[in-house]
Amino acid sequence: MSAPLTLFGKVALVSGSCTPGIGAAIARELARRGASVIVNYPYDGERDNAIKVVQSLDKHSHSITIKADLSTVEGPEILAKEAAAAFGRIDILVNNTGVALAHNIDDPDDAKVLSIMQKMLDINSRGTYLLTRAVLKVLSRENSRIVNISSGSSRSPGTGLSMYAGTKGMIDALTRSWAKELPRKYGCTVNAVAPGVTGTQSFYEASPQFREFLQPHIDDTPVAPRVARPEEVAWAVAMLCEEEAGWINGAYLPVGGGSTMV
Repeated sequence: MSAPLTLFGKVALVSGSCTPGIGAAIARELARRGASVIVNYPYDGERDNAIKVVQSLDKHSHSITIKADLSTVEGPEILAKEAAAAFGRIDILVNNTGVALAHNIDDPDDAKVLSIMQKMLDINSRGTYLLTRAVLKVLSRENSRIVNISSGSSRSPGTGLSMYAGTKGMIDALTRSWAKELPRKYGCTVNAVAPGVTGTQSFYEASPQFREFLQPHIDDTPVAPRVARPEEVAWAVAMLCEEEAGWINGAYLPVGGGSTMV
């Protein structure tokens, strides 16, 4: 049975939505509810993946792909401008682009640590900040939504994830700040969804050592000893985009089966 088209007529921009995982699942859920979706990919090598995501979306409305590398200073502005050129406005912004790179703070390789740190800062923190800044220029001034994808690691980090947890902690701080600063001026709400360990393509392609490292955390998840499905995270994001969610603002919503509680 098809879902009610509760977001029909809305335009949603989902960054980092070209590969199988949380971003693509969010794009599909928003489209299932009737929204037109902009699927973002960073470079030409991901174009075919982005097209496949668009082809998988419900055909209630028009969805497109836009290339923009959010790890660059120029990428967020390019993405917002091309989205506005295509649709005239944006109603929903989902800041999903992110990268998780494990390392230890006492790693003796300074160049390696600085490279890892800079990449996560550029994509996770600066990319989210600059894309939101650019989108505000074309954001609908009534019942619009900004949803930032945080992580359970921002509140309950694992070993070797201090910089990743730190960049996601910045997302949490930005969410709270924007939730106070933006709603009356831009007619929006601002919330964060924080997935726990999720069964994305990158998770299943990770090294056996990394998955073994995560297994005790997965086994201790209160609801069930399993990872989240990307669709479960997408449902939480889409719920916050509904008109009836207009009084939810500044929330940090964990989607990890109780592995992170606030």
